[in-house]
Amino acid sequence: MAMKIALVTTSVQLGGAAIASGRLAEALRARGEQVEVFSLDGKRRERTLPFIAERAKIFLANGLNRNNLFKVSTASDGQRGLVDRIKAYGPDIIVLGWINQGMLSLNQIQQLGEGGTPIVWMMHDMWNLTGICHHSLGCMHFVGECGRCPMLSKSVRGENDLSHKVWLRKRRLYQSVKIQFVSVSNWLAELSRRSKLLEQNPPVVIPNVFPMDDFFIGEKELGLIVFGAARLDDPIKGLHHGVNALNRLRDVAEAHVVFFGELRNPGALSGLKIPYDYAGSLEQAEVARLMSRAEVILSSSLYETLPTTLIEGQASGAMPVSFDRGGQRDIIEHHRTGYLAPFGDEEALARGIRWALESDISPENLRAEVDRKFSAGAVAKRMIELFETLKKGQLC
Repeated sequence: MAMKIALVTTSVQLGGAAIASGRLAEALRARGEQVEVFSLDGKRRERTLPFIAERAKIFLANGLNRNNLFKVSTASDGQRGLVDRIKAYGPDIIVLGWINQGMLSLNQIQQLGEGGTPIVWMMHDMWNLTGICHHSLGCMHFVGECGRCPMLSKSVRGENDLSHKVWLRKRRLYQSVKIQFVSVSNWLAELSRRSKLLEQNPPVVIPNVFPMDDFFIGEKELGLIVFGAARLDDPIKGLHHGVNALNRLRDVAEAHVVFFGELRNPGALSGLKIPYDYAGSLEQAEVARLMSRAEVILSSSLYETLPTTLIEGQASGAMPVSFDRGGQRDIIEHHRTGYLAPFGDEEALARGIRWALESDISPENLRAEVDRKFSAGAVAKRMIELFETLKKGQLC
């Protein structure tokens, strides 16, 4: 008999975590499960008030400072009536995706948990194990109790600042409601085990679903390196590291790069000394065509939970090259299915690109590795096995 699954997520359209939630819903349906998605897609009016209310509270708590206003979340506000709608659906399992920015509050999650329905919470970033930030940027306060948060203005930082207050609310929630956390990467799971909030309830690791059918191996273009992101010059993407590494390939005659994604600073690529093109923002079908021609997919991100562009490239037969920091290790086996350079070592990253361009590892083998780890069938099978365990009243 099919399980009734309620999947709660701010969106299934906007952002990597949102798209991952949509793909998970499709994968579970393909396995015969009944999935109802509760999201804010197409509901601009419903989204606006809780979103503004949460941001206003953050703005006030941060001393009327707008810095980092959209880099933190508190889950103080959620959609009116959402808990009742979820309960009326009568789910066997509740799956929480990325629920911030006015979708679901911590209090509402408490209410959902009081009904006894098993809750699975997908972790797409660090927010579940910190006070308010989605990425700690090297701050390690989460191994104890958050406070003195570097995301907040210096004038309001303290032992009991906003980050500490939200940290305490999360601790109360986690202690009173049974939640099965699921990390999409081993890197994030390891951080969770080190955190004070989740050390007693560490997540299991199940990756995001990847749409194998959307990507394919095409005729490879000699020396083509692809570098892509939703926003190329987002500081997290470490574009300057990529440019510096690529400039060490000036003696590789055939090396050329195609960049894609939003670029707010047009001068960010001006220092590149090898041939390149900037393709702008691309639709997924355009990304697939570009990846199919590439020999190398490059990332120089400061950290990534589970970098989708590397998986897209590998599924298209391109060799992934990246810094070894974050979920990249779940994708790349060094010198077998890609190259992992020590974090921040631009010379090593350049060596990795050279190695990838010269490698005789077949595109078909690279694609097969993605299929084994991240295909819809493989991920859905693991999720359903987890759901069955939870229905028996057990946490993993």
